[in-house]
This record gives sequence, structure tokens and C-alpha cells, in this order.
Amino acid sequence: MKRISVFDPFARILAGAAALALVTASAGAVGGANDPHGVWLRPDGGEQFSFYDCDGGLLCAKLVSVAKEEDAKAVGTVILRGAAKSGPNEWKGKLYNAQDGKTYEGYVILRSANELRLKGCLWGILCSGETWTRVAAAPSAKAHGREEAAAQ
Repeated sequence: MKRISVFDPFARILAGAAALALVTASAGAVGGANDPHGVWLRPDGGEQFSFYDCDGGLLCAKLVSVAKEEDAKAVGTVILRGAAKSGPNEWKGKLYNAQDGKTYEGYVILRSANELRLKGCLWGILCSGETWTRVAAAPSAKAHGREEAAAQ
């Protein structure tokens, strides 16, 4: 099974070009500029991640869809835990790197309603990340409550 990582430096370059094309194609997608909740596409690999409230209003994210069937076992992996708002359109929490199995200081920066930057840092200075594009807005609070009840 291929390990999914947001730290691959080569993928950053490719993700930037792919994200630009995807942002242009999805300019009409739903979502507010200050709301990271919803489903986001990682351009390099085609994985989709859901950003949702967790742990008393903090932000978390998990893998919800993969492009390759051999990666299906990874669906449900939580990659972002306990991210708290740290500035305008920015959240800071713990980011899991499936490639090395380690957790790093992670940042979510919402650049626009359809563009999200996910960045992981070692010692707060060695950082790497990717730009993702929105696939879908977060479900309504009522629908989200049904989702959580079904998951338990």
C-alpha cells in the first residue's frame, strides 16, 4: 500500500500546478472564506479529506476517499487533530504523516473559499506542505449530527 504524505517536497511543486487548474475549474464551489469545514482534494494522489469539528470545537481532518483501491485500508485515518484557531483563516494542531508514522506541528491556512494550504513543521522551522482544493462544503449541523451518531 502506498503511504500518503503531505511532506513530499516534489509533490509540493506538482500540487501547486494541479491546484491552480482545479481551483479554476471549481470556482463555483460552495463554502465560506473563513470555513475550512468540508471535503478537500489532495491533488497529488487524488485522496479526499474531510475537515470537521472535534474535541470541543477544534478542527480535525480524516481521509474519506482514495483514488486507488489498494489504498482503501487508509480510509478513516485521522491526519489532523485538535487544531485551534491561531489567526485569521489559520489553525494550528497535530498533523500525522503516514509516510513516516510521526506527528508534527501542523498548520491549516485557508487562502480562499476553495483553496486550503496544509503545512507540517519540524521544530517550528523546517516546514513542507501542499495546497488542496475544496470538493464539497461541510454538511449542515443536522446532517453532521446524524453522521456522528452513525459512526458510533
